[in-house]
Amino acid sequence: MVAHVNMHSHVVLTETLNLFPPYGPRISEESDGTLAYQVGDYKIFFKPGDGHIRDPRFNDSGARLADMDAKGIDIMGVSISPLNYLYWAPGEVGVEFSRVQNDAMADFCAGDPERLFFFATLPLQDAEAAAVELERAARDLGARGINIGEPSVALGKYADDEYFFPIYAKAQELGLPIFFHPFPPGIASGTGENQLDWMAGYLHQSTMAGASLLLGGVFDTFPGLKLVLPHGGGALPYQYGRFEYAARRMKGSKAKRNLYDYMENLYFDCLIHNPVARKFLVDFAGPEHVLVGDNYMGWDAVDGFELVRELGLDQADEDKIVGENALALFRLRAPAEAAAQ
Repeated sequence: MVAHVNMHSHVVLTETLNLFPPYGPRISEESDGTLAYQVGDYKIFFKPGDGHIRDPRFNDSGARLADMDAKGIDIMGVSISPLNYLYWAPGEVGVEFSRVQNDAMADFCAGDPERLFFFATLPLQDAEAAAVELERAARDLGARGINIGEPSVALGKYADDEYFFPIYAKAQELGLPIFFHPFPPGIASGTGENQLDWMAGYLHQSTMAGASLLLGGVFDTFPGLKLVLPHGGGALPYQYGRFEYAARRMKGSKAKRNLYDYMENLYFDCLIHNPVARKFLVDFAGPEHVLVGDNYMGWDAVDGFELVRELGLDQADEDKIVGENALALFRLRAPAEAAAQ
């Protein structure tokens, strides 16, 4: 039986709280008992009696592993909450906060390094420093991938900007995939929470990240770079033909090949709530380029393995999606118990 790997989950680690005010995250309680997770002036709320943000599975690897056992998950990849990117903070804050978060995630995964792995977080506001931190996180801490957000909202630069090339060069050198995970733009702009940020906004950012790398020719400069897009890749798979047509018709495209030639660089998680659309993703990308990622502990989390099972794929294709692809992409070893089953 193939090891079951869920590569899209989040942690909120106590080591990262109450640091670098006013930028850093903290948990507060409103006068009516409502819990708030606050980053700068941005807050998300949990109704009274809802202890979700204090759920031990967010910061206790023992609790996380016990839940993985109950759910039949052999290996899980963890990344920080996207509320914690802090790209809008001063550079020195971003650099130090990234170090704290990477150290804390490495400690979390040390609870069982066969079953937990993490994506390094980086200070995008200083690309050179980000490349240095990436190497430290990979070589010293064991990061298996990189977690960054679509940068145009926070930094005014799209993902194909040469400013980010030191990060891409280091990622390619180290063989680490980039997990582009969206974040609520209200954090960067100083506006309040808007539910559309989490729904349509996240899909828009996934689309923009993939499209900018494709049309910007980034995969020509870094042919070994691997990109993982959550939430099924936003609109990218469903409008890929439009982008390919634009690449041939519009002068701004820097892509040197047909966009379909870059599919080898792209991976998508399966978190699409409509089964018809989910099946299209598998048909479009191929079962070799789809991963189980279900935003474990997130507001829209579902059973990612059930999302795959209900598609009725043949066993070989199902095995690729539920585990084999992730094992190869992130260079993981199946836990001994899973491999023996």
